[in-house]
Amino acid sequence: MKKLMTSFLLILITISVYAKETLILSTGEWVPYTSQKDPNGRVLQTIVTQTFKLANIDILYKYYPWKRTYKTAQELKVDGTVAWFKKKEREEIFYYSAKPLINVKTVIFHLKTLDFDWKDFDDLKKYRIGGNLGYTSTQVLLDKNIKMEVVRTEEQNFKKLLLGRIDITPTSFFAGYYLINKLFAQDKTMLFTNHPKQVVPQNGIYFLIPKKHPRGKELMDIFNKAHNKLIKSGKYDQIIEDFILK
Repeated sequence: MKKLMTSFLLILITISVYAKETLILSTGEWVPYTSQKDPNGRVLQTIVTQTFKLANIDILYKYYPWKRTYKTAQELKVDGTVAWFKKKEREEIFYYSAKPLINVKTVIFHLKTLDFDWKDFDDLKKYRIGGNLGYTSTQVLLDKNIKMEVVRTEEQNFKKLLLGRIDITPTSFFAGYYLINKLFAQDKTMLFTNHPKQVVPQNGIYFLIPKKHPRGKELMDIFNKAHNKLIKSGKYDQIIEDFILK
């Protein structure tokens, strides 16, 4: 009996040592970076998942509109959130990953038939602009007193653009062309273009963990070490190539 109990305890110890921890992260719809609907539009989720996998931690994602995505993390209803630009007010509440998950540039998309150019924000005031709820670019333009038609998804804005219901829409360069190619037939994709000037400076987007999380700093340290391993292994570059460059 004693031997049986000893063996049983050893089994329990072994299971506890090798059992994976699971973290719950909030995110929203922003293909090709994050997506609930499109398995081919999850480059940032894949980076975070594969990073934590190196630390024997599983990831479960919960999807919300972007404002709620942020709020659920702020209120500790999840362990962390993907993916965000740096902002002073956010840095007071969250630990940021040491390195960005990816660097993006936000530009203005329009149809080729529109003779469009801009040098400063005042130049944009004469256009009908489609913005996205909870996006940094939307807030930047609103802060400049620029009127916008704000919707929940980028897909809506590109459809409105093609229908002539708006003139321009700001979004990530990669996300914009990913959506254009996904939503429209080739004869329609050729109608779109973008202005080279960036709405906000090229910026990194990060993984965040609330500072109020009881293990927040510990988990971010684990992530940062594992993220460096992912980069050094070459797997990070492979993920980027698979999701964006192909």
